[in-house]
Amino acid sequence: MTSDQAMRRYLTVIIPAAIAFVGVSFVLKAADNANVLPLPALYAVSIVPVGIMLGMFWAHWRYMGEIDEFLRSIQVKGAFAGLIFVLTVATGWGWLEMFADAPQLSIFWLNPLYWIIYSIAVMWFTPRDGAEQ
Repeated sequence: MTSDQAMRRYLTVIIPAAIAFVGVSFVLKAADNANVLPLPALYAVSIVPVGIMLGMFWAHWRYMGEIDEFLRSIQVKGAFAGLIFVLTVATGWGWLEMFADAPQLSIFWLNPLYWIIYSIAVMWFTPRDGAEQ
């Protein structure tokens, strides 16, 4: 499989999954705000975006197995940059909450932050490592 084929296969999963994740998240928030669902049902339905997110990670895992070592190293660097950022924010803000009475940061935002930083890092590492897109 070529890297272009792997990318197309990856995008056919990740783009609809990301749209579904955001859409379901907004629907859940609206349902919670409108008190449409009883609390146990809201808890049960909240599992849906988690399943979508796991599907996104599976698509990324599969994509990394289908590309060559050079492109895989760029993906790993991007994933590591996202992980470094998320763990730094989570730990740093946790210290601020405990000792400086900073407002609470919802851990929900760690997943979007990871993907944003991962995406920026992959774009950053790609031209620096000489890959052409």
